[in-house]
Amino acid sequence: MKDRLRGALATLDPLRLLDEIRAAQHHLVGLITGETPHVSLRRDADLDGFLKSLATAWQDGEVRPTHRTEPKPRHDWRTRADPFEAVEAQMRMWFEAEPERTGKELFQRLQSEHPDVFPDGQLRTLQRRIKQWRRAAARQLVFAPHPPVSAASNAG
Repeated sequence: MKDRLRGALATLDPLRLLDEIRAAQHHLVGLITGETPHVSLRRDADLDGFLKSLATAWQDGEVRPTHRTEPKPRHDWRTRADPFEAVEAQMRMWFEAEPERTGKELFQRLQSEHPDVFPDGQLRTLQRRIKQWRRAAARQLVFAPHPPVSAASNAG
């Protein structure tokens, strides 16, 4: 059995296989584009020729092994109905009155005032919303236009 496997291994040629794969790919591309390609497989593949062809294989349309698909762009639209739409004004007032409260505390308060309406699984959604509110409040503090300093206030 080992002798048969060794004999099979001796006949295998990965470079010839690669040439056959490339030729078959070019043949398929030709068929797709409507050409009648003539495929001639190279049987005299050698290691030096293969290594030299790697530097220019991309010019012939070779797909590089480093090819990666582009990441999908993030979307900014909602995919589900807003679960807090009916109580957003109330939640916003609570947040502005006590901005130090955590999202979990505000969610528990919301659940106590509206029992059986907001399941525990919506906590993270509310926490993301509060994070946006905090970010907007911080931006307002940092980038708010400052009143101009008058000469009378500097003289005091």
